[in-house]
Amino acid sequence: MKKKIVSMILACSMIIGAVSCKKADTTDVPDSSESSSEITETTKDPNSITGENLMKNGDFSDPELSWGTYFEGGSGELFINDKQELQFDVQKLGSVNWANQVNYDGFRLYQACVYEMQFDAYATVERDVEYRIQINGSDYHPYNIATIHLTTEVQHFDFVFTMEEESDPAPRLCLNMGFFDGYEEMGPHSVMFDNFDLQCIDDSAYLANSGNNTPMINLNQIGFFPNATKVAVLNGDAIVDKASVVDVKTGSSVFEGNVGAASHNASTDRDEARFDFSSFTTPGTYKIVANGIESYEFTIGEDIYDDAFKATLRMFYMQRCGTELTEEFAGAHAHPECHTGMGKIYGTDTLIDVSGGWHDAGDYGRYVVPGAKAAADLMLAYTLYPDAFDDDLDIPESNNGIPDVLDEVRYELEWLFKMQSSKGGVYHKVTCVNFPGFVMPEEEQNQLFVTHESTTATADFAAVMSMASYVYANIDPEFASKCLAAAEKAAEYLESHPECEGAKNPMGIQTGEYPDDNDVDERLWAYAELYKATGNSKYDDKFGEVMGSGIPCAADLGWQGVGAYAGYAYLSSPATGKYKDAVLTSFTSGIDTVKSAAASDAYNSSLTTYPWGSNMSIANNAMYLLLYDDIKGGSDGDEIAREQLNYLLGTNGTGFCFISGFGTMSPERPHHRPSQATGVVVPGMVAGGPDESLEDPYAENVLTGTAPALCYADSDQAYSLNEITIYWNSPVVFLFAYIEANS
Repeated sequence: MKKKIVSMILACSMIIGAVSCKKADTTDVPDSSESSSEITETTKDPNSITGENLMKNGDFSDPELSWGTYFEGGSGELFINDKQELQFDVQKLGSVNWANQVNYDGFRLYQACVYEMQFDAYATVERDVEYRIQINGSDYHPYNIATIHLTTEVQHFDFVFTMEEESDPAPRLCLNMGFFDGYEEMGPHSVMFDNFDLQCIDDSAYLANSGNNTPMINLNQIGFFPNATKVAVLNGDAIVDKASVVDVKTGSSVFEGNVGAASHNASTDRDEARFDFSSFTTPGTYKIVANGIESYEFTIGEDIYDDAFKATLRMFYMQRCGTELTEEFAGAHAHPECHTGMGKIYGTDTLIDVSGGWHDAGDYGRYVVPGAKAAADLMLAYTLYPDAFDDDLDIPESNNGIPDVLDEVRYELEWLFKMQSSKGGVYHKVTCVNFPGFVMPEEEQNQLFVTHESTTATADFAAVMSMASYVYANIDPEFASKCLAAAEKAAEYLESHPECEGAKNPMGIQTGEYPDDNDVDERLWAYAELYKATGNSKYDDKFGEVMGSGIPCAADLGWQGVGAYAGYAYLSSPATGKYKDAVLTSFTSGIDTVKSAAASDAYNSSLTTYPWGSNMSIANNAMYLLLYDDIKGGSDGDEIAREQLNYLLGTNGTGFCFISGFGTMSPERPHHRPSQATGVVVPGMVAGGPDESLEDPYAENVLTGTAPALCYADSDQAYSLNEITIYWNSPVVFLFAYIEANS
């Protein structure tokens, strides 16, 4: 390590209210890039976690920068300078001390262990810096914190603290360099850091953690209809020749059957076997027992999905923005009006009303593109399975004579109207500059910004407004006409903007981007829905012009790829378009891929890879099969679609029922601000699910080396795994509606 000059030592042992953190697999000793310890290979206990610098490249001798930044009203630039120091050039102080934050992830803290953090720092001006090691989620509270005063001379800082809380596999080191009390704007300046060394210096109380264990018997934890296919998947010691169905009430075995042959599953990297007990049809509450190992309980009955179906749809009410959620309807998550201030169009002084709509996800942003997908899914569900919906969802509009699903969709559509500019284009999103802390929505009171029009948002808007024009035609003709007029105005904007204008976050805005550099599929969807809504051949012609680009209308029901929405709209149109045969070929081209994937997996998962939001992909694939069946007039996709629901409800490698509040093991710490702020999880939210790319610090720290289908953790820090969104719920609502209508 480089020479240390002035020394300052602070010792801290902090006790902060305990939080529940998923424990990490501690069989791997953390890697080290350098160490000041004199412990040798002959004396070091191989199980010890002392003597290792937990911060890679602590002396910045490697030019690769592994640090991040966060801004909230401040601005600056972070880099490794020619002295091999970490340098942050402050350009603007902001108004809070975390307005400029430099941060580092990639280490673990274990309960009851003692740690020492050392580093050197100086600045080109005298100023304060807040040092903190904190939980990287929830309320972001610190495990160790201090305000240090920097001068133009290099000082050495040394902090000793005990980790009093449960082990945290993904904390964050933060250095806050914004505004402090008593400061005046000091102008641009630089702050330098060097020689970071974080070590466990006492591991005598080291706790052996449990790791990412999963159940050995996995199945749908809500249950099965009496005559449905019923399968449990066994792994590990549960794989034996025979398994039993045991009545929970009596403790007696009521059915015994053979377990299928075990085979290796590449997605879970383990041997698994299927136990099919479909022939057992007696209603009741049961568990599977194999080799003395018991499954979670499940029910066989007729109305088993009613509560989960209702909760997944009510989730949209719980995500409403700009209105009071009363205790009558929202319970513990009641809150006053939120985000009612005017939105400023980015780069201008123009203010517009953008109140309303649904909060997109675990944060409070509102985005046109994913909102359009969610609204489309709900309208498709109602259109195909109207008998599955009623007027008794326990929302303010209940019992008004209109199915509550359409009341809920209309709440989003009314907001979408506000996002259309006078030119016909549609603004991409409305958010604050940054994501807020884990607070209730009314507590986010910073300026709202509206980002410029994008052709992807405009085309999606045109599509859902066209859809709404025929869905609401017999319910509210005036509203339906308003929707169609808005759609046609958006189409005019698209024609006058033939090049893709995808969305990128403008400078200073760090909320969700929803980028897309190809709008061909969105334009196809817009013209297909306009043709379906009007029968006007000009939209058929425009559809044909765009389809010439070769974008398929198959299998894609996401927010970025909407080709299958386009294909279904075109094929289900009352008017017979000129391109029907080509669209049918394209639309059906992905069916065999989905079926093949499901047939080759022990859980009948329709995925071969597990991306961010894999549970949406599972539900989307089920939806795609059912849309295909509707076009072809068959039921080939029925069984596989039902298996996708079984997957979401527990028949998956992780053993989780991915809908909050249902089953024995469901998400208890979703990345969802109202749930974290109240300490009560909103029921009916669909978690993102396994993501093999490990796209957040928690996932990377905890799950590196884990098989793709098992890359899930129930933690609010794991936003790439455990966040919720309206467009993950919407295809599950569609799937529940199908099951309800065809039970």
